[in-house]
Amino acid sequence: MFIGASVPVLSPANVQEVLDLGVFGWELSRYSGTWVALKAITENMDSAISADIDPDRINIVIPEEFELPADGVHGRWPDRPLDQELRLNKYKIYAAREFARVNKLNRIVLDSPNPRLGIITSGKSYLDVMQALEDMGISEAVAAEIGLRVYKVGMPWPLEPRTTHDFAEGLEEILVVEEKRSIIEDQLTGQLYNYPVEARPRVIGEFDEDGRDLLPNLAELTPAMIALAIASRIRRFYRSEAMDQRVAWIEQKEASLATPRDTIERVPHFCSGCPHNTSTRVPEGSRALGGIGCHYMATWMPDRETHTFTQMGGEGATWIGQAPFTETEHIFQNLGDGTYFHSGILAIRAAVSSGVNITYKILYNDAVAMTGGQPIDGSLSVEDLILQLRGEGVRRIALVTDDTEQWRGQFRDLAGYSLHHRDEMDALQKELREYRGTSVIVYQQTCAAEKRRRRKKGAMADPARFLFINDEVCEGCGDCSVKSNCLSVIPKETALGRKRQIDQSACNKDYSCARGFCPSFVTVIGGSLRKPEVKQDATETIFDPLPDPELPTLDHPWNTVVTGVGGTGVLTISALIAMAAHIEGKGCATMNQTGLAQKFGAVVSHVRVSENQDDIRAVRIPAGEADLLLGCDLVVTSTYEAMGKVAHHRTRAVVNDAEVPTAAFILDPDAQFPTGAMKEKITAETGEDACHFIDATRIATRLLGDSIGSNLFMLGFAWQQGLVPVSAAALEQAIELNGVAVEFNQRAFTLGRRFAHQPDKILARLGTTGELEPQGLDEVIADRVDRLTEYQSATYADRYRQQVQRVRAADPGVEKDTSVSLAVAHNLYKLMAIKDEYEVARLYSDGSFRRKLEETFQGDFQLRFNLAPPLFSKRDPQTGQLLKREFGPWMMTAMNWLARLRFLRGTRFDLFGYSAERGQERADLVDYEQLIDSILPHLDRGNYRAALALAELPAKLRGFGHVKDRNRAQLSTQREALLQELGGEIAGSPVRFVDAA
Repeated sequence: MFIGASVPVLSPANVQEVLDLGVFGWELSRYSGTWVALKAITENMDSAISADIDPDRINIVIPEEFELPADGVHGRWPDRPLDQELRLNKYKIYAAREFARVNKLNRIVLDSPNPRLGIITSGKSYLDVMQALEDMGISEAVAAEIGLRVYKVGMPWPLEPRTTHDFAEGLEEILVVEEKRSIIEDQLTGQLYNYPVEARPRVIGEFDEDGRDLLPNLAELTPAMIALAIASRIRRFYRSEAMDQRVAWIEQKEASLATPRDTIERVPHFCSGCPHNTSTRVPEGSRALGGIGCHYMATWMPDRETHTFTQMGGEGATWIGQAPFTETEHIFQNLGDGTYFHSGILAIRAAVSSGVNITYKILYNDAVAMTGGQPIDGSLSVEDLILQLRGEGVRRIALVTDDTEQWRGQFRDLAGYSLHHRDEMDALQKELREYRGTSVIVYQQTCAAEKRRRRKKGAMADPARFLFINDEVCEGCGDCSVKSNCLSVIPKETALGRKRQIDQSACNKDYSCARGFCPSFVTVIGGSLRKPEVKQDATETIFDPLPDPELPTLDHPWNTVVTGVGGTGVLTISALIAMAAHIEGKGCATMNQTGLAQKFGAVVSHVRVSENQDDIRAVRIPAGEADLLLGCDLVVTSTYEAMGKVAHHRTRAVVNDAEVPTAAFILDPDAQFPTGAMKEKITAETGEDACHFIDATRIATRLLGDSIGSNLFMLGFAWQQGLVPVSAAALEQAIELNGVAVEFNQRAFTLGRRFAHQPDKILARLGTTGELEPQGLDEVIADRVDRLTEYQSATYADRYRQQVQRVRAADPGVEKDTSVSLAVAHNLYKLMAIKDEYEVARLYSDGSFRRKLEETFQGDFQLRFNLAPPLFSKRDPQTGQLLKREFGPWMMTAMNWLARLRFLRGTRFDLFGYSAERGQERADLVDYEQLIDSILPHLDRGNYRAALALAELPAKLRGFGHVKDRNRAQLSTQREALLQELGGEIAGSPVRFVDAA
């Protein structure tokens, strides 16, 4: 784009050069009369260093040999177009090239008396080249022996020819190292075309002389990739042990990282409570288009039916071209308010003019959320938005909001306008997809991340309203996760299997998870989250004084890789280390990932600290040269990006091994977290003795009251181990300068230090481990008998015991950890302990629920129960499903009485037992018992796998009402396939799921 507009391009290699070339750019523009572009890449713009801002650092030289036109090079009125073109093509570009020459923007930085191989490079790639040479042991003296010359280009377009010719003089071959497009390579070959053939050096870069890939233009180049390319050219005429060792290490590392291991991926996701969790849903049978903004993430969410995307301002315009050529009648288009204000209104105007059937869903969240929550440029209110849309010709506009009372009565004279609560979103979309023409839904809900920021600053009220899950009632069906699409609803492993809990530290109080069809959700009104009591005087007596460790020496830059989950303060750790280094007068550089990675995605941050700033070449840590791997998340730590930076005998790893769920858990309640495999991968790459695995999230939550403290805890642990090259005093000063939760962060840092020094004393303060010990068959039977006795009676429990013992006697694999007997012991109990009205009441009123509440909350609070009693609840007119509503504190009294009436269960006085749902659950039990009777006579080791899978099927029969019905229907197909696999008499058995309805 800049080349086509004849705009010179400057390419800084690091943050210091962003400043330096910025100054040169201003002077270049003044001298040549051209616009000047500065290439901005993540490596620089998301980096920080300790920079030199001395104004005398830059010495501008004005060219004397170049003859400028008498009337100057700058544009002026009333130049005719051809006059402007003449001035640009005859003078300006050549003036820019001469300015670059005399100011040495392009220069030879490494030379040899007998040069053979030249490397020409620019920007970030220059630092990568220098790092690659250093990694291969190619010093200035070795480069002279090899015959190596390196040319650094600060202005890659237009490429100044005189210095370039000087660089090429005497070379046999030139290797061009540049990111992406071959800008320099194409210019270089053109400038060398008229060289005498016998003196013309061979030029290679993206491809070698035989057309094979050498430095591909896909993704980004790394020092390791560049080292392999340079070595492949040098080793034809020069070999060294250091070069061979580096090449061998890179090849071995790539092979090791390619070894298949059971790992998972942490992809970016909407924040907890994000409006997009609801607004990007579409009704069954519809689909949506993506665009620019956080809602773009819907394109990779399997339940969103959102496909393709476009540039900012083109949202929906693609449908104008597609609509005439598809049988699809209607499409939804997601759009953010910032994009709308920027240019999206143009696409809506085009859609109205074209007459296509499209519904724009404009999220009004009053923040530019994707890039950090900045305010929208200019003024845009909901009123302005709606009136402007009407002015553009949109005749059907709906406003969706949580607070309908705020808007009731407004726009009453606006034909085609309607007001809706967000609970009506699905029905509204079904209506609008039948509308002919362009319609708009304005969805008003503040950005969740922005809410959190404002609440912390006191700029927005923080409602004393929480949701809490009674895990004893929870079935682990995952409907709450599906309804909310929220990563703050997390798994909780219990003796009765995986349930759900709410991460109160991360919850942004959207409350949509309560719509999950389950009676386990309780609303807590009033009070506050319980914080651990910290008595400083007592703490000092518990722990010994902390000794100061020996800090790393800085003979070479000390490299720290910090990994974690976006939005949890990972970048803060990097910033604190860098600021501490700056405070101590050391060199430092950080490189961070931002953007969508910050939305619960994988974040990898690089921090380099050196004695002097000039000792740091590339900002990104080279392959295998991390000294410390600070893993704040196990999933991200085990990724290619992090593992590629570590090496045996150099890297020490401090890793938080807490099982923080990924987005996969939202739609798959059985999603596995391969902790063991990921830890094995990390130890394989660093060495077992070099790793410390700590459940920092649990420690921070229990002792600090907030999981957000885990990252500072990890930093404190690493510092006490002597793995951070700055003083504790400098780090604490950096925490103060950061100005956010200073006391809390300093406590977290100190807690980490203490854990490194005296871990036993920290663990003792935690109390119980919270980890579930695996239960053997006898333990499971004894536990379930006790539970069923409480559930109904000793007689009922004895029925369970006898059935399991009968299976045990016939089980040829009873000694296995995963036996048919153990599967029956778990699943028979699940089917016998139906969570009917009596049982739900008992699990709320037996005292354990109240104890768990008081462990989580403090102060004066009241409860509301989110229930859908079949006898009293209305049904959704769209789905026919029962609707939940809140019941007041009096419900606890009702539950106390109802629990006492459980002796009525199964009798003719059991009014609840007559429902179709209860009849189906009783049929499930009978069906399972018949299935076991059919399997036992034929059970042997040959059909054991299928028999075990059949015995475990009820584990997936989870949930309440329609959720359980849906799961039952899905299990029916699996069941028939397993029965066929068993074969023989069992395959022909009439046993099946009974439809009691």
